[in-house]
Amino acid sequence: MKRLLGILAFIFIAYSAVAETYYEWVDIADKHIEQQEWAKAEEALLQALRCEPANAQNSLLLSNLGTVQRYCGKYEEALQTYTMALFMTPRSTTLLRNRAALYAEMDSLELACADYSHLVLLDDSDEDALYNRALIYMQMGDTTACRNDLEYMLKNNPTSSKARVGFATFFKSQGYYYEAVEMYNQVIRENPDQAYLYVGRAETYILWNRITLADKDIERAMELTPDDAFVYILRAYSKIAKYEYADAILDIERARELGYNSTTCDNLIEEIKK
Repeated sequence: MKRLLGILAFIFIAYSAVAETYYEWVDIADKHIEQQEWAKAEEALLQALRCEPANAQNSLLLSNLGTVQRYCGKYEEALQTYTMALFMTPRSTTLLRNRAALYAEMDSLELACADYSHLVLLDDSDEDALYNRALIYMQMGDTTACRNDLEYMLKNNPTSSKARVGFATFFKSQGYYYEAVEMYNQVIRENPDQAYLYVGRAETYILWNRITLADKDIERAMELTPDDAFVYILRAYSKIAKYEYADAILDIERARELGYNSTTCDNLIEEIKK
């Protein structure tokens, strides 16, 4: 026991020797963030805040802390941190955007929509906020509001790729597969190296039962992002449509290895085996 206490005391002294001031803790936090060591980054940021709780830069520190906590899976703590930072800087678009994304991740769609609406009030040409609000309206079943935001984006910027992707997603959700593919075609012509566009169009083709066309897009997406778990899930659906069940299971297992939700993978495999 004495030996353990001695080791702990040594660690505490050594860590304290590394950082004593606000800015030293901030530097340590930055290094841990670069290494994606989220728990250590969180502790360093908290130490900095304890050193100087009234520092004018704490809003930025809290923003970083909230993001680190989000990466740690501490959603409630991250929400509290973002909200605290917004009390200090209520017009911070970065904080509003971060909190909106967190609300959406927590399925608090109305609160996410409120933050995106606040962003639109601050800047009615904010395409990111309009796009994300449109998708939330779509999830909430408000197709009129969804279309209004997407049409407003195109009115402001007739060449907007984001608006067209939004329309493609909207058409796909409504079963208008031809229209969705046309939208993806327009954007892909201008952005031929964006994997997510091929993924979106492949998903549309699968829903439309155009499996050969889906396979071509899946192959292209894999060339661009070989470690994207969702692409393997899409290819599994394509193989299921072709009754290639054993190969579909292999793709699902590969998606699991790449970080896809394990429970979802289990459910898909269970459906195949029925």
